[in-house]
Amino acid sequence: MPDAPRTALDRQRLTDLFRRHGEAVFAYASDRLGGEDAQDLVAEVFVVAWRRLATIKEGRERPWLFGVARQLVMQHRRSRASQAALQIRPYSHAEPSDPSHSSPAATQRAEVLAALATLPEADRELLLQRYWYDLSGSESAMVLECTVATLAVRLHRARRRFANIYEHRSVEPKPSPTESLTAYARGLQ
Repeated sequence: MPDAPRTALDRQRLTDLFRRHGEAVFAYASDRLGGEDAQDLVAEVFVVAWRRLATIKEGRERPWLFGVARQLVMQHRRSRASQAALQIRPYSHAEPSDPSHSSPAATQRAEVLAALATLPEADRELLLQRYWYDLSGSESAMVLECTVATLAVRLHRARRRFANIYEHRSVEPKPSPTESLTAYARGLQ
Protein backbone atom coordinates (compact mmCIF):
# COMPACT_ATOMS: atom_id res chain seq x y z
CA MET A 1 0.00 0.00 0.00
CA PRO A 2 1.62 3.27 -1.06
CA ASP A 3 2.20 6.05 1.44
CA ALA A 4 -0.51 8.67 1.65
CA PRO A 5 0.24 11.84 -0.26
CA ARG A 6 2.52 14.02 1.81
CA THR A 7 2.13 17.71 2.24
CA ALA A 8 4.90 20.26 2.28
CA LEU A 9 4.29 20.60 6.01
CA ASP A 10 4.95 16.88 6.52
CA ARG A 11 8.20 17.09 4.55
CA GLN A 12 9.24 20.15 6.52
CA ARG A 13 8.43 18.48 9.84
CA LEU A 14 10.56 15.44 8.95
CA THR A 15 13.39 17.71 7.82
CA ASP A 16 13.19 19.61 11.10
CA LEU A 17 13.17 16.36 13.07
CA PHE A 18 16.29 15.22 11.26
CA ARG A 19 18.07 18.53 11.78
CA ARG A 20 17.23 18.63 15.50
CA HIS A 21 17.70 14.98 16.40
CA GLY A 22 19.59 13.24 13.60
CA GLU A 23 23.00 13.80 15.15
CA ALA A 24 21.91 12.47 18.56
CA VAL A 25 20.30 9.40 16.98
CA PHE A 26 23.49 8.82 14.98
CA ALA A 27 25.64 9.09 18.12
CA TYR A 28 23.39 6.57 19.87
CA ALA A 29 23.51 4.15 16.92
CA SER A 30 27.23 4.64 16.44
CA ASP A 31 27.91 3.82 20.07
CA ARG A 32 26.11 0.53 19.65
CA LEU A 33 26.90 -0.52 16.09
CA GLY A 34 29.80 1.41 14.59
CA GLY A 35 29.99 3.88 11.69
CA GLU A 36 28.48 2.38 8.54
CA ASP A 37 25.84 0.34 10.33
CA ALA A 38 24.92 3.44 12.33
CA GLN A 39 24.35 5.45 9.16
CA ASP A 40 22.07 2.75 7.82
CA LEU A 41 20.22 2.55 11.12
CA VAL A 42 19.65 6.33 11.22
CA ALA A 43 18.23 6.14 7.71
CA GLU A 44 15.89 3.36 8.85
CA VAL A 45 14.81 5.39 11.90
CA PHE A 46 13.80 8.32 9.72
CA VAL A 47 12.03 6.06 7.22
CA VAL A 48 9.94 4.80 10.14
CA ALA A 49 9.44 8.40 11.26
CA TRP A 50 8.24 9.32 7.77
CA ARG A 51 5.76 6.47 7.74
CA ARG A 52 4.47 7.22 11.23
CA LEU A 53 4.84 11.00 11.21
CA ALA A 54 1.21 11.56 12.10
CA THR A 55 1.56 9.45 15.28
CA ILE A 56 4.61 11.27 16.65
CA LYS A 57 3.45 13.68 19.32
CA GLU A 58 4.77 17.22 19.33
CA GLY A 59 7.43 17.67 21.99
CA ARG A 60 7.95 13.89 22.31
CA GLU A 61 9.91 13.39 19.11
CA ARG A 62 13.35 12.78 20.65
CA PRO A 63 12.37 9.88 22.91
CA TRP A 64 10.21 8.44 20.13
CA LEU A 65 13.18 8.47 17.74
CA PHE A 66 15.46 6.93 20.40
CA GLY A 67 12.86 4.23 21.01
CA VAL A 68 12.76 3.35 17.32
CA ALA A 69 16.57 3.39 17.19
CA ARG A 70 16.74 1.09 20.21
CA GLN A 71 14.32 -1.39 18.63
CA LEU A 72 16.28 -1.36 15.37
CA VAL A 73 19.59 -1.84 17.22
CA MET A 74 18.15 -4.88 19.01
CA GLN A 75 16.83 -6.22 15.71
CA HIS A 76 20.23 -5.65 14.10
CA ARG A 77 22.01 -7.42 16.95
CA ARG A 78 19.69 -10.40 16.78
CA SER A 79 20.24 -10.77 13.06
CA ARG A 80 24.00 -10.70 13.49
CA ALA A 81 24.32 -12.66 16.73
CA SER A 82 26.30 -15.52 15.22
CA GLN A 83 28.75 -13.16 13.51
CA ALA A 84 29.18 -11.02 16.61
CA ALA A 85 30.30 -14.03 18.65
CA LEU A 86 33.25 -14.43 16.31
CA GLN A 87 34.34 -10.81 16.28
CA ILE A 88 36.28 -9.02 18.97
CA ARG A 89 36.61 -5.30 18.43
CA PRO A 90 39.83 -3.67 19.57
CA TYR A 91 39.45 -0.85 22.02
CA SER A 92 43.05 0.04 22.70
CA HIS A 93 42.40 3.73 23.25
CA ALA A 94 39.92 3.05 26.06
CA GLU A 95 42.93 2.76 28.37
CA PRO A 96 45.83 5.20 28.53
CA SER A 97 48.65 3.95 26.29
CA ASP A 98 51.33 4.79 28.87
CA PRO A 99 49.92 4.74 32.42
CA SER A 100 52.96 6.58 33.81
CA HIS A 101 52.25 9.59 31.59
CA SER A 102 48.45 9.62 31.74
CA SER A 103 46.53 12.45 33.30
CA PRO A 104 44.23 11.85 36.28
CA ALA A 105 41.26 12.55 34.01
CA ALA A 106 42.42 9.91 31.51
CA THR A 107 42.92 7.40 34.30
CA GLN A 108 39.48 8.12 35.74
CA ARG A 109 37.94 7.85 32.26
CA ALA A 110 39.52 4.40 31.81
CA GLU A 111 38.23 3.33 35.23
CA VAL A 112 34.69 4.51 34.46
CA LEU A 113 34.74 2.79 31.07
CA ALA A 114 36.00 -0.43 32.63
CA ALA A 115 33.23 -0.29 35.25
CA LEU A 116 30.62 0.36 32.54
CA ALA A 117 31.96 -2.56 30.51
CA THR A 118 31.36 -4.97 33.37
CA LEU A 119 27.73 -3.95 33.88
CA PRO A 120 24.94 -5.94 32.25
CA GLU A 121 23.83 -4.42 28.94
CA ALA A 122 20.48 -3.31 30.38
CA ASP A 123 22.17 -1.34 33.18
CA ARG A 124 24.71 0.20 30.82
CA GLU A 125 21.95 1.16 28.37
CA LEU A 126 19.89 2.79 31.11
CA LEU A 127 22.79 4.77 32.61
CA LEU A 128 23.96 5.99 29.21
CA GLN A 129 20.48 7.04 28.13
CA ARG A 130 19.83 8.92 31.32
CA TYR A 131 23.21 10.57 31.84
CA TRP A 132 25.16 10.40 28.56
CA TYR A 133 22.32 11.22 26.16
CA ASP A 134 20.64 13.40 28.76
CA LEU A 135 17.15 11.99 28.33
CA SER A 136 14.77 12.87 31.14
CA GLY A 137 13.26 10.16 33.30
CA SER A 138 9.99 10.21 31.38
CA GLU A 139 11.83 10.20 28.04
CA SER A 140 14.00 7.25 29.13
CA ALA A 141 10.89 5.40 30.30
CA MET A 142 9.30 6.01 26.93
CA VAL A 143 12.38 4.68 25.09
CA LEU A 144 12.58 1.59 27.33
CA GLU A 145 8.81 1.08 27.15
CA CYS A 146 8.24 1.07 30.89
CA THR A 147 6.64 3.34 33.48
CA VAL A 148 8.54 6.19 35.10
CA ALA A 149 8.28 4.37 38.44
CA THR A 150 9.79 1.21 36.96
CA LEU A 151 12.52 3.26 35.36
CA ALA A 152 13.32 4.92 38.70
CA VAL A 153 13.74 1.53 40.36
CA ARG A 154 15.89 0.20 37.51
CA LEU A 155 17.98 3.37 37.51
CA HIS A 156 18.51 3.17 41.26
CA ARG A 157 19.66 -0.44 40.97
CA ALA A 158 21.90 0.29 37.97
CA ARG A 159 23.56 3.20 39.80
CA ARG A 160 24.07 1.02 42.86
CA ARG A 161 25.65 -1.76 40.76
CA PHE A 162 27.87 0.75 38.96
CA ALA A 163 28.97 2.35 42.25
CA ASN A 164 29.76 -1.07 43.71
CA ILE A 165 31.85 -2.04 40.70
CA TYR A 166 33.56 1.34 40.54
CA GLU A 167 34.41 1.35 44.26
CA HIS A 168 35.91 -2.14 44.07
CA ARG A 169 37.85 -1.62 40.86
CA SER A 170 41.40 -2.81 40.52
CA VAL A 171 44.27 -0.34 40.21
CA GLU A 172 44.65 -1.05 36.49
CA PRO A 173 41.21 -1.57 34.88
CA LYS A 174 40.96 -4.23 32.22
CA PRO A 175 37.75 -3.94 30.15
CA SER A 176 36.18 -7.09 28.74
CA PRO A 177 37.74 -8.09 25.39
CA THR A 178 34.31 -8.79 23.92
CA GLU A 179 32.95 -5.28 24.43
CA SER A 180 33.71 -2.25 22.31
CA LEU A 181 34.38 0.78 24.44
CA THR A 182 35.68 3.02 21.70
CA ALA A 183 32.32 4.68 21.23
CA TYR A 184 32.00 5.41 24.93
CA ALA A 185 35.57 6.73 25.11
CA ARG A 186 35.08 8.96 22.09
CA GLY A 187 33.12 11.65 23.88
CA LEU A 188 34.80 11.40 27.28
CA GLN A 189 38.19 12.81 26.20
